Amino acid sequence: MKRAVVAGGSLAGLLAARVLHDFADEVVIIEPDTLPDTPLTRAGTPQANQFHVLLGLAQHLFGHWFPTLLPRLGAGPYPIEDCCMYLDGATRVAVPGDQLMPVPRPLLEFHVRAEVLALPKVRLVRDRVVGLTIGLGRVDGVRLASGAAVHGELVVDATGRASRLGDWLLRLDFQPPPKQRMDLDLGYATVLYHRYPDQRLDNLYAVHSLRSAGSAEPGVSVVAPSGPDRWICSVSAYGKQRPTKSLADFHARCEREPAAGFAALVHECEPASQVEVHRFPHSARRDFHQLRHFPAGVVPVGDAVASFNPVYGQGMPSAALHASALGAWLRSGDDVHAYFERLKVLVDAAWQTSALADFALPHVPGPRPKGYRVMQAVGTAIDQATTTDPLVAKRFIDVINMRQHPSALLRPDILARAARARIARG
Repeated sequence: MKRAVVAGGSLAGLLAARVLHDFADEVVIIEPDTLPDTPLTRAGTPQANQFHVLLGLAQHLFGHWFPTLLPRLGAGPYPIEDCCMYLDGATRVAVPGDQLMPVPRPLLEFHVRAEVLALPKVRLVRDRVVGLTIGLGRVDGVRLASGAAVHGELVVDATGRASRLGDWLLRLDFQPPPKQRMDLDLGYATVLYHRYPDQRLDNLYAVHSLRSAGSAEPGVSVVAPSGPDRWICSVSAYGKQRPTKSLADFHARCEREPAAGFAALVHECEPASQVEVHRFPHSARRDFHQLRHFPAGVVPVGDAVASFNPVYGQGMPSAALHASALGAWLRSGDDVHAYFERLKVLVDAAWQTSALADFALPHVPGPRPKGYRVMQAVGTAIDQATTTDPLVAKRFIDVINMRQHPSALLRPDILARAARARIARG
């Protein structure tokens, strides 16, 4: 193709542009934000100061497209023997060879953006997409807030959760995709702390603690090094239990955290930042695969397709998977519906992982899917078995890191081991 247009310079947009560089003579990224020339948070990523982690699949895909990127991101990855994962205060079985890689989101985006914009066929336009243009029965470009238009043979919508693609389609007499929404009312907070060289907390470099839906205060807490002289610590909770901007409240949450490391952090280290809070109201997915009629020349990626509860870390790997699916679709020469079927498989897998756990939260409204109680019981048994059974723990980590489909946890050998572990617990 001669030109591809990417609406949005987010990570999803940058990854899409990297893939499109292999197919188009020119790739134009249109982004309204002022993009800093240093690793700073930009207006379009208010969550950037919170804890971010590159899961296993994301490490692989980012490393494939940007071979020198991961070593330049600072600390990590950390071997599992230096980390610990907890479930309601119980230690999950360590999985040898697995690695945790916390990354500062502004630093990651800065390096990815620099590499993408350095590609010879990529250029950046500072503007905002407000609609699509159409010609000869297909989308052939975008309209900009400035009044200009940029034409291209393919438009990629990477404008995120607030995507207006549905409205743009309606203006062209196409139906928008059906949308599913799960109200979560999640809040999370992050603080940086001073860290001396090689310091550990309760003899650990990094700790991940999940407090399940059955606990008094469901949520996730994480602490890990952030560069050579800082710790980054994030805590989360839902509804009326959401964390506030109060440092005293943050410290109280660390004190009552059932996992190791958190109380040690607030006892041994001084804060190096204020409390940064962010609210995530709902997970959502747009089911483009259900549309019978859709114009050629435009496709979505990333959060414009689906955004999930961020405590599971699925956002960046999903964006990378969508970019990979985009490349596979372009190589195939299939119509746009084949692309949407690829997206459905990816979104279903991520949605299954997060939504099943989120439906267990008592404050989440709405009807549960058919067979939910059985699925919840099975999921709880598997989750608890990760604290005693190495094989279940390994399969669980593979699914969480998006290296295997969630169905891998439903194989007979895993279900049998989970059942035995539950019987052994009494």
